[in-house]
Amino acid sequence: MALVSAFALRAQPPVDSRWMLLQARTGAPPEARIGSLAAVRRPSGETIALVALVLLAAALRFSTLTDQSYWLDEAQAAHELGLSLPSMLGAWSAAEWNPPLYLLVAWPWAHVLGTGPGALRSLSALLGVGLVVLVYLCGRELVSGAAGLVAAALAAVDPFTIWYSQEAREYSLLLVLCAASLLSFARAHRAGARRDLLWWAVLSALAILTQYFAGFLVFAEGALLLRRSRSRAALAACAAQVAVLVPFVPHLLPRLRQPALFITSVPLGRRIQEVPVAFALGPLDNSRGASWGLLGAAALAAIVIALLVAGAGERELRGAALAAALAGFVLVAPLALALVGHDDYIARGLMPAWPPLAVVVGAAATAARARVPGAALAAVLVAAMAWGEAKVQSDPLYQRPNWRGVAAALGAQEGTRAIAAYPGQFATGPLSWYLPRVPWAGPGGRTPAGPVTVSELDVIANAAGPPPAPPAAARVIAAPVVDGYQIVRYALAAPVRGDAGALAALAERLFPVPGLAPQVIVQRAAPR
Repeated sequence: MALVSAFALRAQPPVDSRWMLLQARTGAPPEARIGSLAAVRRPSGETIALVALVLLAAALRFSTLTDQSYWLDEAQAAHELGLSLPSMLGAWSAAEWNPPLYLLVAWPWAHVLGTGPGALRSLSALLGVGLVVLVYLCGRELVSGAAGLVAAALAAVDPFTIWYSQEAREYSLLLVLCAASLLSFARAHRAGARRDLLWWAVLSALAILTQYFAGFLVFAEGALLLRRSRSRAALAACAAQVAVLVPFVPHLLPRLRQPALFITSVPLGRRIQEVPVAFALGPLDNSRGASWGLLGAAALAAIVIALLVAGAGERELRGAALAAALAGFVLVAPLALALVGHDDYIARGLMPAWPPLAVVVGAAATAARARVPGAALAAVLVAAMAWGEAKVQSDPLYQRPNWRGVAAALGAQEGTRAIAAYPGQFATGPLSWYLPRVPWAGPGGRTPAGPVTVSELDVIANAAGPPPAPPAAARVIAAPVVDGYQIVRYALAAPVRGDAGALAALAERLFPVPGLAPQVIVQRAAPR
C-alpha cells in the first residue's frame, strides 16, 4: 500500500495559488479564509467515486476471505512460509516454478500473523484493494480520469481479480506490480524523465522477480520506450531487467525443459477459449460456457474498437492504442511459444495483460462522442462480473476443492492410518497441511519412509455412487461425500504393515478406480 500511496501522492492536484495568496493577505476576513479552505479541501467527484470503489473492493475481498479452504498451491505456500528463512528458500529452489519475491514478502507477514487462510490471504486481499487505485491511475495517465474510474470499477468487481486477491500465492502481488509498471511506463513514455524511467526499471524488475510471465509485459514496455527514445537512461532501464533475470537462469532453465502437465493435459484450443472467460468471470472458465469465450471476446473487441474510433479524441486513442499493444503482446507471445513447442499457455499466466486491457475498455466506455453506448457497455460488463462473483460464492462447483471439509470428514482415528487419494498430490498436499501428524506431502515432500503398520485405510476419490463392497478383511466405518469427493473409511480386520506402494495396492483392491493410481499419506496415532 505504500507503493500505491506514493503514486497517489504524485497524482494529487497542486495547491490552489489563490489560497496561498489569501493566507498572505492579512486583511482578508476570517469567513473568506474558511470558505476558501473548504473549497480547496472539498474532494472531487472522481475522488469520491474512487474511494467508494476501494471500499467496495475491500468488502468483496475481506468478507469471504476464509470461506474456501486451501488448495494445493496455497497449502504449499503455507507450508513453505512456516519454515525458517533458509529452509523456505531451499524449498523454493526445489519445488517452486516462479521467482521468490512473493515468499520473501509474505514470510515476515506469515511469521507475525500466522499461516492460516485468513492471515495469509489478507496480504493478497490488501494488495487486491491497492490494485483498484493503481488501475485508476493507469487509466488517468494514459486516457482520462473517467476511463480510470471505469477500469477501477472492473478491478473492484471482476471475479478474476477477486479470486486472486483471495489466494495465498503470488498472483495479487503480480497484478499490483504489473499495474505499477504500466503506470510508470506511461509516465516515462509521455515525458521521458529519468525519475520515471527509474521507477519503471525498479517496478518492472520486482514484477519479474514475482513471476517470469511478467517479462512479456516488461519486454513490450521496454521495446516501446526504446522506440520512443534511445537515451542512455532508457537503455540502462532495459538492461537492468536482463541483469535481474540472469541470476535466476539456473532456476528457470529446468522448468523450460520440463512441460507443466497440469497445463498441457488440457488441449491448447480449450485453454485459448478459457482466457477471455477467466479474465471476465474468473473460475467460471471451467463451465460449459467457456466454449463461447472467443466469440464473446471478438464481440467485445468489435464494440470497443467501434466506440474508440467513433467517439474518442486523439489523446484517448493514443493511450488506448498503447495499452492495447502491450496487452496484445502479452496474450500473443506465449501463444506463439506454445505453437512452436514450449506450452505454458494458461489464463493466470497471462494476467499481466489484465491492467492494460482494463484501461482499453475504460477508454472505450468513456469516449467523449459515444457516452451513452459507452456507459451501457460499462454497465453491462460490471453487471456480468457481479453476476459471476455471486455465482462463484454460491456454487461449490466454481470454488476451490473443499479439502478442509474432507479433512474434517475423515474424523479422528484410533491408531495410525493410511489415506489413499486418487486425486494424488492435489489432495495429499492440502490434506497434509490440514491433518495433524502428517508430514508435508505436496511438491517437495516425501512419501512415507519405510514400512508402517496401520489399522485403518481411508480412500478419497471423485464421487461416483456407493463404494464397492469391501472384502472380509475390512469393513466400512463411514462413507461421507464432501463437495463431490467420496471418502470411504475402512477398518482393517487385522493391522497391515507395508510401505507406501503396498498400501496403495491395498487401496486399489478395496476401491479400484480404472486408469488411476492413488497417492498415500500416513497419519500417525496421537501420542498418549
